[in-house]
Amino acid sequence: MTDNSESQSVKDVASSFHIADRAAYNYVYMRQWEFFEKALANPWTPECPEGVINLSVAENALMHQDVVDFINKNLAVDPVHHLTYGSGPKGSPRLRRALAAFFNSYFHPREKVQHQDILIMAGVTSVIDNLTWSLCNEGEGIIIPQPFYLGFATDIPARARGVIVPAEFQSLEGYKGFDDVFDPGMNVKALDAALRGAKEKGAEVRAVLLTNPHNPLGRCYPVETIKAIASFCGEHQLHLISDEIYANSVFENPKAPGAIPFTSILSLDLADRIDPQLVHVTYGASKDFCANGLRLGMLHTTNQGLQGAVAGMSMLGWPPYVIQELWAKMLEDEAYTKDFFARNQGGLAGQYALATGFLEQHGIPYYGNSNAGMFIWVDLRKYLAGPGDEGASLAVRHLSAKAKEEYRKREAEMGSRFFASGVGIAMGSNFLTEELGWFRLTFSVSTEALETGLQRMLKVLREIEQTGWN
Repeated sequence: MTDNSESQSVKDVASSFHIADRAAYNYVYMRQWEFFEKALANPWTPECPEGVINLSVAENALMHQDVVDFINKNLAVDPVHHLTYGSGPKGSPRLRRALAAFFNSYFHPREKVQHQDILIMAGVTSVIDNLTWSLCNEGEGIIIPQPFYLGFATDIPARARGVIVPAEFQSLEGYKGFDDVFDPGMNVKALDAALRGAKEKGAEVRAVLLTNPHNPLGRCYPVETIKAIASFCGEHQLHLISDEIYANSVFENPKAPGAIPFTSILSLDLADRIDPQLVHVTYGASKDFCANGLRLGMLHTTNQGLQGAVAGMSMLGWPPYVIQELWAKMLEDEAYTKDFFARNQGGLAGQYALATGFLEQHGIPYYGNSNAGMFIWVDLRKYLAGPGDEGASLAVRHLSAKAKEEYRKREAEMGSRFFASGVGIAMGSNFLTEELGWFRLTFSVSTEALETGLQRMLKVLREIEQTGWN
């Protein structure tokens, strides 16, 4: 919801530019990429050491050269399939078959994945947008456990006008820390509170969206938690969307011996908990295949009504078949894919160890029970609070309006100082964290870039320690 001043601003923009209110809303509130345009305008390279090292975006550069080599070797244009409309917006039949085989091999589905149940779209962003449009009427909600991937704040409301309903954990009795975000009982409590809260406000909830492995916490959900969430959704006739885009970016972390492996929702027997037609899986080439820029995402669903709705919307923008079939070639080469994953996971483990070693050396806390993704949830609360206030709670629900405004201002200032010093790190507020002062740091860059970026971050933190916030 927006207050009167915000609504007035939207109205002013709509009037000034002669555009629709919904377009004006996006102009005012959906311009997140302007920051990245600035960051990408002068990126760091060994030849451009004064450039910005972007540790704020979940991009994996560790295998970029391998992907470049594969594309250069395998790119071939077939005019019959690539310069025509092909088989339409559902996607390349070749890629859909390759993905079905890939899922049957790597995701261990209980029921064999059929290529007819896979649809291809321009990245998982497009998948979430299409799902929201298909599942939610305007103003209806999707519950997401906090903290969550910042992109959902665009994917869900920007076009489909869906509403994010955050599931809070810190307000729950017995909450101790981020490990509870993965606890089955705590999840049910959080989802139930979110659902009841939405209904009290008159908002209809249509789905729960789960990211497994988790972004930004970098941890896999236990089987019992997935089952508990499925039971909750089944009980309330809610769709359950499982975003599994980091499924094969799981690595060994000796510092978290209790970390569990990834389990796909497709591998579980949930028939007595939830109607299979309410369970949907998203995946893409961006993370596991280190190719954000190819804009390739997929939806798996057995719901034929949803398939038809999404296919119709996909006509508004589907990725070129020549790009789709490059991914198909990767997937079809099983030896290549297996080797690619092994080397990528080894690289992630190495860079994670390097980054966390640096943090520990300099007394910077972080959430340590991670073994997936390409980022670290870094605890900078003590720098945000400042000298004398280190013990202050920065939980949003505990802060007065004045304190909340001040600490949000400091968090934004810290992010700006990082950027001015040549390193981008994502603010926790962007992930709707329940406590200010957390930042997400991406470590999947070259060793030189990572070490330089960490030193630039440390320089800013040392300056804050010395000068404070006055």
